[in-house]
Amino acid sequence: MSSAAKKRKKKRRSQAPVALVYVITVLIFMALISMLAVYLLKSFGLLKNNEDEDAVVTVQTFNDLFSRVNSKGVLSDMVLIRVDPTDNSILVVPISAMTVNKSNNLTMRDIYSNAGMAGVKTAFEGTFGLKVDNYASLSNDAFERVCDIYGGVTYKAPEELYYLSKDNDENDISIQKGELASLSGRQIRLLTQYPVFSNGKQGNNEFLGEAMESLINSMFQQSYITQDNLDNIYNIITTNSDTDMNLEDFKLQKSYIKEMLSSSKTPAEKLIPRGTWGEKDATFVVSDDFITELKEKIAETTAEDGSAVDPEANIQAQAKAEEAEAEQKAANQ
Repeated sequence: MSSAAKKRKKKRRSQAPVALVYVITVLIFMALISMLAVYLLKSFGLLKNNEDEDAVVTVQTFNDLFSRVNSKGVLSDMVLIRVDPTDNSILVVPISAMTVNKSNNLTMRDIYSNAGMAGVKTAFEGTFGLKVDNYASLSNDAFERVCDIYGGVTYKAPEELYYLSKDNDENDISIQKGELASLSGRQIRLLTQYPVFSNGKQGNNEFLGEAMESLINSMFQQSYITQDNLDNIYNIITTNSDTDMNLEDFKLQKSYIKEMLSSSKTPAEKLIPRGTWGEKDATFVVSDDFITELKEKIAETTAEDGSAVDPEANIQAQAKAEEAEAEQKAANQ
């Protein structure tokens, strides 16, 4: 090999380390530019910190208003079910269809006949000062089917309950005082509407609250059955229903319920409305004391726009946001 060829080969080898150093320098320079860009974006608030994202992620508490509408299309009764995943609790509030709306003195039954469940939701929020997240109406059949998934409820009658229907023995009621009776979905429904209680419709409403409390706790005691039937229950509730609950709403609530099922608790607790019944139980005016107790029970206050807010959750979220902001300011200095 000539001396000239040896020199060219030596020259090519000597350039390789130089090229490698050049490439490494460019990569380091690009990395520094990227870090500077990210820093500037964060400084001007164009890029959120992970701490900021965590500050706004909260577990949602939700209020669902369910109504039963009979075969004639008349609103029969309602239940507010408030689910609070933060402490694995469910509050059950039975609402009579004869409850008077404070703004126009119409009963919830009359409002339903004029404006459907959307009108009932607005009237409920105005009367009780609580926000309703979702509502749905159930037919007699749908109500009974949901109850029968769990075998109904066991009920101890506080007095003799007796009623002969005009239809057939299937709709008759005969329960002795103190008797422990196993009630099917049909019997539960009949006891919420028949005039069998000595205190009139207040007795029907109290029974509805007790039955729904027992049913929900049974759902959690039979957690495997509940997990397998959540989609089925959603379909029963929303089919041919006057509802604003969509699939996304259900999926969110379903995720909370499934998490609560793992707690092995019986979370439901009833709270029976108090107030004044009108002549022949044609109207029911809920008392201000009960509304105050309800708000205190669920640790909520009413915002100026009429919606319900959770002050504790807001305080925690605000504290996290302020902490994240202080850390960001310290990093920028």
